[in-house]
Amino acid sequence: MEVALILILFISNVFGLDCLYNHRYKTTGALLILNMCLTVALAYQFDQMQNIMYVLLAVAGIIVVIFVARYLLIRKKKTSQIIDSDYIEEKEDE
Repeated sequence: MEVALILILFISNVFGLDCLYNHRYKTTGALLILNMCLTVALAYQFDQMQNIMYVLLAVAGIIVVIFVARYLLIRKKKTSQIIDSDYIEEKEDE
């Protein structure tokens, strides 16, 4: 069973890369989803689901941290621009 899953996963990857090279993006997306499902099925065969969940949670945490950091940097940049524009307006009024 594991060998069949590995072969199907390999074939799906080959077709996905071929579709990506030939600019068939919808087919590539469908094959990538199939690859993810096959990877989970293969991991389930080897009882690695718990390890995959830890990795996925870690990746999700990293993504959240990146988005929060980007939001805070953008907000800080906007407030500094507002302060700078207020300073420029005060100089023009004098």
